[in-house]
Amino acid sequence: MKSIHTVIPDIYDVMKSKDYSGDLSSIAMQAGREVEEAIKDAFTPYKENRGLRMSGIGRCERAQWYNYKGHTQEPIKGEVYLTFLQGHVLEAVLVALVKLSGHEITEQQKKHTVEGINGSQDCTIDGELVDIKTASAWSWDNKFTETGIDGDAFGYIKQLSAYGKGDNRKEGYFLALNKNKSTLKLCKQELEQDIDTYIVSLKEKMELDTPPMRLANATTWNKAKTQEKLCMTCSFCGFKEDCYGKGNLDARPIPSGKITNYYVNQGANF
Repeated sequence: MKSIHTVIPDIYDVMKSKDYSGDLSSIAMQAGREVEEAIKDAFTPYKENRGLRMSGIGRCERAQWYNYKGHTQEPIKGEVYLTFLQGHVLEAVLVALVKLSGHEITEQQKKHTVEGINGSQDCTIDGELVDIKTASAWSWDNKFTETGIDGDAFGYIKQLSAYGKGDNRKEGYFLALNKNKSTLKLCKQELEQDIDTYIVSLKEKMELDTPPMRLANATTWNKAKTQEKLCMTCSFCGFKEDCYGKGNLDARPIPSGKITNYYVNQGANF
């Protein structure tokens, strides 16, 4: 019997057998429309949203405060926008594959409101709340586990918990796609039942005149204890200069050029 727990082998099986007797064109056309919308969105001029969003409530509170207070973040690079587009396109394809494998997808983009914060879930699969994620090789190996998210810098758990709050769900799932190997992983996630209380607290922090504390692991010292290196979450943050002070960070691209490490300059006062 098909259930959320068989969705991955069922997708692999239908891809291998090519055996689908339903309305293939209808499913393909729907996926095409979703890809079309993703491309249109990617080429719509970016407008900064200063309010709290359900998709971001689990991120660094300090970064959310800078955004909420109107600070200007660093320009988003073209390759980052391309990563966003890739995620949306792959999500549309994966939804189509779930349908083709004989599973029921409902409540796509269902809207939720928790303590005045709005968001839209991805979908339910066979009645279970599911958030679809694309993962890099590192995230695949280190973040997505069978028992949920490990090291949640992007706030996926709080996001999913907020989606589940209105329906009184105790658990949900992440369906993750490895972008490098095209493999899938289903991660069962226990939801935070006090997410509404957290959101109330977060909203109160946004109204304060001083920003919340930095992440607990924002920096690490080198072995000689002479310099601090920013964690990857802070390195990718668009508000790191607001957080540490302009001119207080030393950018050092790694040889591949794909990642830039940031170090706190000696004697920096922030």
